[in-house]
Amino acid sequence: MYENATRINGKTRKKNIVRVKIGKKTYKAKANKKGKFTVKIPRVAVGKKYTLKSYKGKKIYKTKKVYVIAKKLKINRYTPNSKSISGYTRPSYKVKVKIAGKTYVKKASAVTGYWKVKPDNNKKIGTTVSVKVVNTKGKTVTETKKHVHDYKAVYKTVHHDEVGHYETVEVPAWDETVQRRHQVCFVCGKDKTQDFIDSINNKTYPDYDEETKKDWGYTKEKGWPHYSSDYAIYKEMGVDPENMKDVPPFGAYLSLGGWDRSCDGHNYGSQTVDVIVHHEATTKQVWKVDQKSYDEKVLVGYKCDCGSVKE
Repeated sequence: MYENATRINGKTRKKNIVRVKIGKKTYKAKANKKGKFTVKIPRVAVGKKYTLKSYKGKKIYKTKKVYVIAKKLKINRYTPNSKSISGYTRPSYKVKVKIAGKTYVKKASAVTGYWKVKPDNNKKIGTTVSVKVVNTKGKTVTETKKHVHDYKAVYKTVHHDEVGHYETVEVPAWDETVQRRHQVCFVCGKDKTQDFIDSINNKTYPDYDEETKKDWGYTKEKGWPHYSSDYAIYKEMGVDPENMKDVPPFGAYLSLGGWDRSCDGHNYGSQTVDVIVHHEATTKQVWKVDQKSYDEKVLVGYKCDCGSVKE
């Protein structure tokens, strides 16, 4: 099972109940006539281990441990003073770590994909390491350089107590490309969040019969039940949740694989996507300096040689 997965698929005895405990909550699903099952779970982090339990009635039929595997190379947090560096990659892949000019080779765990490298003579990791991942066929699939920042104080000259005035200027309408976190299908690449938003704007979301609505928690007074994922979408759209009572929840859309079910059974997860936001023409106040004041050297933050900054 890969990191950020929200479903566990598998096969057991037909009509068995499969349970898995994540945190304090237990998630379950019933196997179909062919023994196939899908347990819906929260997104899982790499390195975690979970135990699936298949029940025939009240008796355990079978148990199986599943591990969350990294899709790509993951390097755990470390400092220049750390005595080791570790992380995750695909199981059985070789990891080559170059530290202070010397290369160390480790094979990732065949089960979890975990790897760990310790420099010779109890040396420190330092600020920069190079990591190369080689698959089981001997091909390099990932090559990266990891840098731990060494920040130094940065100063700049600023002006104080300027004397001036504000002027009103017109800002024409414009489009802005912003990044949002959307749910995206891992199989076909479909932006599920945007498709759900489009169904609201175009009013193409389904209208179920009263019995189905009731099963999903719909009431005539309050409409459909909505959750944090729905309110996040309404905020992105800039709409009033009170006007969304007739819109089925996003969770229903996801569970069906989309209103058209084109992504039914597909894994999906949160990804950063570009979204175009339109801004209408407006005005703004612009500060015009009439008289300069004195200069002062002040600390504005810290900067590493690599270009990274912090306050």
